[in-house]
Amino acid sequence: MQIALHIGAHGTDNDRLIQCLSANADRLEIAGISVPQVNDYRKPMLDLLTDLMKGESVNQRLRDKMLKDIGMRAGTDRIVLSHENILGRAHRIFERGKLYPIAPKRLADINGLLPTNELQVYLCIRNPVTFIAETYRLSGSNSFAEFVDGVRLADVRWSDMIEHLVTAVPQANFTVWCYEDLPLLWGDLLREIAGVETDTQMAGEFDILREIMTKEGFARFNSYIETRPPQTDAQRQRIITAFLDKFAREEALELELDLPGLTQEIVDRVTADYEADIPKVAELPGVRLLQPL
Repeated sequence: MQIALHIGAHGTDNDRLIQCLSANADRLEIAGISVPQVNDYRKPMLDLLTDLMKGESVNQRLRDKMLKDIGMRAGTDRIVLSHENILGRAHRIFERGKLYPIAPKRLADINGLLPTNELQVYLCIRNPVTFIAETYRLSGSNSFAEFVDGVRLADVRWSDMIEHLVTAVPQANFTVWCYEDLPLLWGDLLREIAGVETDTQMAGEFDILREIMTKEGFARFNSYIETRPPQTDAQRQRIITAFLDKFAREEALELELDLPGLTQEIVDRVTADYEADIPKVAELPGVRLLQPL
């Protein structure tokens, strides 16, 4: 049985992905794909992980109930889960000068809890400047210094963090994409994580475009897609790009960056480092980087 596990990162999704997949759950179930309700597994999963972090034995009764609730039964070929707090809670993203320091052990523990030889891990990464700005807001921390706990913007390297995950669970397959590419990749991601064919229509596959386009532009886009359906992923992405170039709302694409000591020079340097780090992610063993075609 395949298990698709979406683990965030924080500030890149806000449950949009699992909500969209849940809207397709009835259709997916017919194909043997289970998209359980997050309330059925998130808390028990965290409780089990917490016990393991403390060195305690697994509560087998709780584990068995969780596996039953997520659809671990005959007739199910694939289970789709999403839980960004597997990496650590938002206020503990940075600890002891590291990014997600407990994530490798957490992921290894999850792999031990889920009876599968086909664990597929899905992770979205983001420019460290906007990532830290958004996760600081989400964390509810009163002090920026306490939140970053010694980590500097210039020190954040996603390739390092992902390499630690790969080392912890080398038998898993990892799929990574960039937050900045979401408008082009959203529908493809839904199909990828659901495990369906590339030409499968998914409810909500254009939801992000609805949010960032003008109302008129999105109506025109829908009309165009309906009358001239794209034949390939590349063609679909070219159409999306053309409509975004003309109808994207600038205010929907902007994020206020209010971080102590942040200058344009720092933003430019960190952004350049992030762009240089992306190919390193793609080179990691067992990692596939999804990018626009």
